[in-house]
Amino acid sequence: MTSEPIIDEARALVAAGKSPDWKELRDRIRALGGDQRDALRRLERVGAVHRARASAPAAPIAPAPRPQLFRSRATITGNMDVRREGESTLAWRGEAKVTAWEIRISERPDPRGDYELREAGELPGDATSVELPLGETPLRVHLLGRDRGGRLVRRTIVSGLTRETWGDRWQRRASAS
Repeated sequence: MTSEPIIDEARALVAAGKSPDWKELRDRIRALGGDQRDALRRLERVGAVHRARASAPAAPIAPAPRPQLFRSRATITGNMDVRREGESTLAWRGEAKVTAWEIRISERPDPRGDYELREAGELPGDATSVELPLGETPLRVHLLGRDRGGRLVRRTIVSGLTRETWGDRWQRRASAS
């Protein structure tokens, strides 16, 4: 008789998640007589597999958390103050010198790409707010106030506006003007 059935029995018990009686299996292999060192080494390897499985966590390993997409913080630059009103209205104080407001709204579909012009228009000088088309992609809003001669009097740029960042605190950046 060979030691193969005994080793197969140990493998089957380990595969089923049971703990074999290792002493009893070694005694049965030794009882076969002859040089059984190779069979005992193979039984020891089966035992090593059993110990490794027993030391592994019982619960399945949870998948690694998905990295969050880049979330930019809304920033504001310029020589005038703007504020939020409601769900998506950008508001500012009126300026007597301004006869027309130029507005440009750009969108950034790719976090690594540049802002692309989405819409541009002009508002009368007495306008003090504009409704923004907030969504998932970040917007950049250029608001430029010009006097009768077309000279730039007031300006602000708000970048990184989304529906998600609308309620967050905006970061003020230094302006050269």
